[in-house]
Amino acid sequence: MKELRLMCFFVICICFLTIVSGQKGSLSVKVDKDTLYQDEVIKVEFLLDNLSGNFIAPDFNGFRLVSGPNTSSSFSMINGVVTQKKAYSYVLMPEATGDQQIGEAIVSTDEDKLITDPVSVYVLSTDKLSPSSKSRQRVYKYDTPGMTKDTSTKAPIKKRVLKKI
Repeated sequence: MKELRLMCFFVICICFLTIVSGQKGSLSVKVDKDTLYQDEVIKVEFLLDNLSGNFIAPDFNGFRLVSGPNTSSSFSMINGVVTQKKAYSYVLMPEATGDQQIGEAIVSTDEDKLITDPVSVYVLSTDKLSPSSKSRQRVYKYDTPGMTKDTSTKAPIKKRVLKKI
């Protein structure tokens, strides 16, 4: 009886490890805006989905580090599906105007090494303030080495209609 319990425990452990190792990991880079003024800050977030390894932060030349690295992590198991998420975020302030680049981040795992592309940000001078300047949120997702998806979105303004009851 004791041997049967022990064997069931090992079978459950093996099934759990198979589920965890069978999921594909991805690395994403998210910047809250692609155009900003010199006195504004930008938030850069690196998201690791089902990916564990050594995270090496990018080079922030041309930017002053205001805050970071700020980390958050989550683990969930729903109906046998295990997901792990980890995020590293930084708040940066540009030091110069013009086209600036946030360097590449690296995540080294046992099997692979994922490297992000540098992210370009355009910095405007504060004397060129105009209310019509639009900025877009950008998200870059890296599923496998060398594969990039740009899922840029314009930040929509959601309006809520109130109804009188």
